[in-house]
Amino acid sequence: MNNVLKLALLGAAVVMSGCVVNDTEMTTTPTNSAKLFNKAKVLVADRMRDPEATRFKDDFAAYTTNTGDEIVCGTVNAKNAMGGYVGYKTFYVRMSGNTVKALQMASEDDEYGMQANAIINACNEAASGKIMTMG
Repeated sequence: MNNVLKLALLGAAVVMSGCVVNDTEMTTTPTNSAKLFNKAKVLVADRMRDPEATRFKDDFAAYTTNTGDEIVCGTVNAKNAMGGYVGYKTFYVRMSGNTVKALQMASEDDEYGMQANAIINACNEAASGKIMTMG
């Protein structure tokens, strides 16, 4: 093997080593904390186009993890760029204190429901007592 090829393979190995994803399994415990839901509503609404106009349904599921993170699954309706409501969509938010670590919400163009299914799966994992996160 010539030196150029060896150098190229070494460079590729170094680049690929930076692409390793560390999945972490966390255990979850259900909580029906209205305070936690209210905190999630503020953090989710802050990421919307018109935070003051963001609407939430009262039904939610909330969990605390063994790492101290908090997870809330719920339903939100927000305005699009045209100023109209897009319809209620499910959301998943994982928080640490007042910091959002993960937020998933189906977009308007989720034609095949792939984003919505990913959110439902994440919420079902949290409900099962164990959830995998990318960390």
